[in-house]
Amino acid sequence: MKRGILAAALFLTACGPQLAATETVCEGPVDTVYVNGRVWTAEASQPWAEALAVSGDKLVCVGSSDVIRQAVGNQTAVIDLQGRFVAPGFQDSHLHLPGPSLNSVPLEAVTNVVELQAKLKAFADANPDLPWITGTGWGYAIFPDATPDRSYLDAVIPDRPVYITMRDGHAGLGNSSALAALQITPATADPPNGQIVKDAAGRPTGEFREAAHGMVTGQIPPETADERYATLLVNMDDAASQGLTAVHIAGATPEAFSLFERALKADALKLRMHVAVPMIPGAGPYPKDHKLARPVSEADIAAYVAAREAFKGPLLTVASIKGMLDGAIDAQTAAMHAHYTGTETSGLSFWDPRELNETVALYDRLGFQVLLHAIGDKAIGEALDAFAYAATANGTSGRRHRVEHAEVPVLADLERFRELGVIASTQPIFANPDATVLNNFEPLLGPERAPHADSFSLFDDAGVRQAFGSDYPVFYLSPIEGIAVAVTRMTAEGKPPGGWHPAGRISVEAALRHYTIDGAFATFNEDIRGSLVAGKLADFVVLSQDLTQVQPTAIRETKVLMTIMGGRETYRDNAF
Repeated sequence: MKRGILAAALFLTACGPQLAATETVCEGPVDTVYVNGRVWTAEASQPWAEALAVSGDKLVCVGSSDVIRQAVGNQTAVIDLQGRFVAPGFQDSHLHLPGPSLNSVPLEAVTNVVELQAKLKAFADANPDLPWITGTGWGYAIFPDATPDRSYLDAVIPDRPVYITMRDGHAGLGNSSALAALQITPATADPPNGQIVKDAAGRPTGEFREAAHGMVTGQIPPETADERYATLLVNMDDAASQGLTAVHIAGATPEAFSLFERALKADALKLRMHVAVPMIPGAGPYPKDHKLARPVSEADIAAYVAAREAFKGPLLTVASIKGMLDGAIDAQTAAMHAHYTGTETSGLSFWDPRELNETVALYDRLGFQVLLHAIGDKAIGEALDAFAYAATANGTSGRRHRVEHAEVPVLADLERFRELGVIASTQPIFANPDATVLNNFEPLLGPERAPHADSFSLFDDAGVRQAFGSDYPVFYLSPIEGIAVAVTRMTAEGKPPGGWHPAGRISVEAALRHYTIDGAFATFNEDIRGSLVAGKLADFVVLSQDLTQVQPTAIRETKVLMTIMGGRETYRDNAF
């Protein structure tokens, strides 16, 4: 039976995990032992264990509690897990740090315009000295007819610029004061790869898409380096509290990277950071006017090569390149083969295919892993074309290039993923069937494309390696939430009954693998972490319940009790 079909049935195992044969001797003394647990190792040869022994930053032994106790010495710390579930540390394979400003209002929980207005006004009243009011996380479904307009913001904050970013980061909405500060008028032209949305009379509505959104955010007064560093520290603490021990940062500016270096030097990193740098040095992940000013050369990326040599881990690594080929479904900017339903647009393609192929081939030849943001079916095909071109031109293989998001693939392209060894870097939370998904995302795709959008079983059943992430701050970085959505395809309220396009569901174990060993594979780290076996890094998480045994609808009730990275606690719940 196919894994996707089995997952759709939401079966649970009939009995608890069985302890596999393990080592019979564990030599000590070691620094710390963790005993009496239910340890899921992600190792096929030893899938379950009871206890772990740790010295320094590595696992010394994995096995039964009796065996692990052999390694206890006078100075060994003994931690009784009391039957708690243990898994390898989670990896978020696609997010963005430092993360949202501490001086920005979170809008993810907003469900209608009245709530939006109340949150913004309360934040503005509490922060009278902020020159701009900013926020992030809104969805199109909160607005009447899914149509954002500056008038909703003007009604509560008419005297200060307000700019709030849509949850997928590809659009934003400003009030009239923001448009005045930016000198946006009916005569202002769209930038390449972007749109300043205007009403029937030609007046700007306040909505900015893609490059136009970036044009706005680039003019909002930036925070100081110390403020951004404080944001990074807070967000790392938050990530550790969710069981994360590693992340892949999908595109970092030089300013952001300087913060990561600062944290490394201060021994303040609580996450193993794999950092992707922009495909066009000094310019970003795509050409601003659809065409490169000139081809990217080896000389252009000399600094990238130097950074790769300087930062090889295990805490900070530079080995990958981030490009963007299109936008997003909700903003109608993801590049599709056919028009969005009920519209005359099929999205935006950011690259000339020939220039994309040659640029990817350059990085491939120099040994970099390439991550290409591609959401629409056309863009996904362009990404695969580029990877195929590079492999043929250079005679290379095993680069583990990735398609980021891969939300709406042409079904025939699944085989190309597998044949090319391309990783699908997907975000399970994207399939959470909230109002925006049901009332904007799905209608735009229509009945032919929507059933296989964000369908994680498609990749698993096709034998494609899949790595899970959140796209934080687009969505919150909780792997527990991601696993719940991947397994149920229902909201926290249990809607819709039976799940949204339930054929896309996967098993709990598959979801765990995508957050652990598959994530490690996607960063070339499967030999040193991602599973719990002697000799690997001691990165693991302790959870309040066994995800493989609870009802799928109860997964969201799981709490992270402890997070260990490199043998040291990065988070512990007060109750544990």
